[in-house]
Amino acid sequence: MANNMTDMCTVDLRIFGENRGIYYDETNRCLVYLTNHETLSDLMSTMTHEVIHHCLAKLGVSDEIDEDMEEKMIFFMAWAEDSL
Repeated sequence: MANNMTDMCTVDLRIFGENRGIYYDETNRCLVYLTNHETLSDLMSTMTHEVIHHCLAKLGVSDEIDEDMEEKMIFFMAWAEDSL
């Protein structure tokens, strides 16, 4: 978990990778793989998704829920505006 609210999150873009993106809590870093996205909007959604992982870690939420619960929470957050 991140130590305090001043820890910055770095988003690095890579050309190739197996995932769309991944967040590393140990280094506060997100990797986003460009070739796994079809549109700029898709790319921005993945970047937002990974940064939300960072925010949840900073708030300590990641310590209280498992990975599946965290992924579902982020998914619901991403679609919340469309659901209203």
